Amino acid sequence: MNTVRLLFSSGVAYILLLVLVRGAYPSEATPPLYLTGIPLVAIIVVIARDLARKSTIPTAERTVATATGFHANPVQVFSDQFRLAGRASGSYFENVVRARLRELLITKVALETGLENETVRRVLSDPKRGPGLLENEPLYRILYGPIPSGERARITMIGEAIDLIGAWEG
Repeated sequence: MNTVRLLFSSGVAYILLLVLVRGAYPSEATPPLYLTGIPLVAIIVVIARDLARKSTIPTAERTVATATGFHANPVQVFSDQFRLAGRASGSYFENVVRARLRELLITKVALETGLENETVRRVLSDPKRGPGLLENEPLYRILYGPIPSGERARITMIGEAIDLIGAWEG
């Protein structure tokens, strides 16, 4: 903003100088070049110095090393998740682990039977109609029955549920 003010005030001063110089000479005569050109060059030099003073020197570019993703062993990640599921509270186990397994089953049943996901979800949540749709009582009990107690029992239940969901055919 200061450069704009400087430019404006320099322009006003230059116009006043030209008006005064033009008034001092007769109207037919043109003022000499040094009376009109030198103030213009002076204005250019002042503005260039002002801009050079305000400019900065660019800093050297630094490259920042970023991680390109998660590099953990997938088997280790899954086993850690299973251990967490085994040790977790009953509500976590029910609301997260079992809910994910149920969603897997609902998606598979919907694809195999041609029913909508919401319809399958309602039928499976009904204790009377759910086992009939699945035609697999152990799978239904695992996903909709009581929560097993103990870390080993929960991990075993997860493994059985995955195996039974994978083997289920409608």
